[in-house]
Amino acid sequence: MPRKKGSLNQTTRETKEFLNLVVKNEHARIEAALLDLFETNKASYLHAITKLLPFITPKASEVHLHTPDLPSKMPSWFDDSPMEPVK
Repeated sequence: MPRKKGSLNQTTRETKEFLNLVVKNEHARIEAALLDLFETNKASYLHAITKLLPFITPKASEVHLHTPDLPSKMPSWFDDSPMEPVK
């Protein structure tokens, strides 16, 4: 029987749980490696940090704002403008 649309694949769930456990158990080593990298090669350290950022920052999504049509008449505060209209 196929799984429901949008439901998480059992293998995917197990893999994510396994990887979370591995990373959790390696936290101290990962931190030590990053500190060592910082001391030896700052450019590589920055590269590593930027590679890790997508895992902790939310993904940007495009936002569309619906704005009402702008009035065709200029606001009244433009009436007293000392500037001449552009020809």
